Amino acid sequence: MRKNGHFLSRVTKQRYYSSRDLQFSIALLVVLALLAGIFLQTVSSALITHYGMSSPLLAVFLAAGYVGIVIFIAVFFTYRLVGPFRRLEYEMKLIQYGDLSKRLSVRTKDDLHIRNFVNYVNLFVAGFEASKKEEDRLRGEILSRTEEIEKELAAGKPDPGHCAELKALISKVREAGSR
Repeated sequence: MRKNGHFLSRVTKQRYYSSRDLQFSIALLVVLALLAGIFLQTVSSALITHYGMSSPLLAVFLAAGYVGIVIFIAVFFTYRLVGPFRRLEYEMKLIQYGDLSKRLSVRTKDDLHIRNFVNYVNLFVAGFEASKKEEDRLRGEILSRTEEIEKELAAGKPDPGHCAELKALISKVREAGSR
């Protein structure tokens, strides 16, 4: 429990709402959008100076340029951030429906936090799968021992040792279930 308590205190000290990698990605996108805006302004002033373009045509050019930038940023965020979560949602549904052998997949291009999340979920699912297998094994053993005891009772020769073994197995199942 001490180890888990230490882990929980370390986790609570982390900043959940700020991720340096994510902040850097967003800052980079904002800087790129601003630089693209400056580039569009420079091109528009060059068009006015050298070619004498009219103001309404220039406004259409600037609006189209800004729309292009917004579309690029939206597609980038959708691909890099939303796409992996859609894939994870599908894979988690497979696990939910009972495929405990399934593990979440991660792409090398996925965000570091998404990869960490996937690793933690996969560890959890592996531990749950192992617990489930152990519980199933113990339940099978209990059923087998119970059948033996029922046969002994039907034959009129009950063995008190078998009852003690069954009681110990039931305790193990209870312990496994409480973890």
